[in-house]
Amino acid sequence: MLHFTQRKDKYVFLTTEDANEPSKLPIPEEIDRPENFVKGFVDENGSLNWECACRGSMVASRCGVEMRDFFQCIHDNMDNEEKADACLEKFHEVKLCMDKYPEHYKGPEEEESEAVDKGTADKSQKTS
Repeated sequence: MLHFTQRKDKYVFLTTEDANEPSKLPIPEEIDRPENFVKGFVDENGSLNWECACRGSMVASRCGVEMRDFFQCIHDNMDNEEKADACLEKFHEVKLCMDKYPEHYKGPEEEESEAVDKGTADKSQKTS
């Protein structure tokens, strides 16, 4: 395992063997946060926490309204055995919106293809 610190960040690189073992790194019990900081998907009142970093870029995107409606539907139907059916229309609205902005919502294959194309372009610029 290799450790190095650069300014405020600490980087840890794991070998395959290290990654297959339980972590030995200490985890701080609590991190200094503002008083009104809410962590997790749901706040103490049971409402969705829209500021959670786990959804940040999704709900603040071009299709953020549709995504918020979809997440709210899932949340509201957590106890419903038919939640997939209950939220299918909301999911479809998200998909239609994403289809309108393909440059902002690329699939994994497209991102990988772009990375390969960029790497090829970088190499050809260096040799020119």
